Amino acid sequence: MKKTLLLIVFSLGFISQVVSQEIPKNSQKASQELYDFHIRKKKANKLAGWITLVGGVAMIVGGYGINMSGGIVDGDSTNNNKGLWLSYLGGATTLASIPLFISAGKHKKKAKLQLQQGAIGLYDNVNYSGLSISFTF
Repeated sequence: MKKTLLLIVFSLGFISQVVSQEIPKNSQKASQELYDFHIRKKKANKLAGWITLVGGVAMIVGGYGINMSGGIVDGDSTNNNKGLWLSYLGGATTLASIPLFISAGKHKKKAKLQLQQGAIGLYDNVNYSGLSISFTF
């Protein structure tokens, strides 16, 4: 047992060193590249958020529809909990869309920051107003 555990620990340590990916140290990206990256991530997260939100609502409505068809409409009250699991799954899917929308908002803020720092995007000339005070001794 001890030999097997020791072998597994050493194997995992060896595999993590062999399979790991090396990140280049001088991977500085331009402001335009970072802006484009954050805009793509924002769009992808927002699309995934809307898909999970609409899918979750559709599952909730479908689950209630299955429950309604079982007893309320036609008077058959034998099994009114058929679609309950679908409604619960739809609720969980709807809640799973919240982090996707939050992530899209964060990427939007980061893209806006890159746009302000690099003066890139839609405008060629961006004028900033400012005030400067200098003291000479």
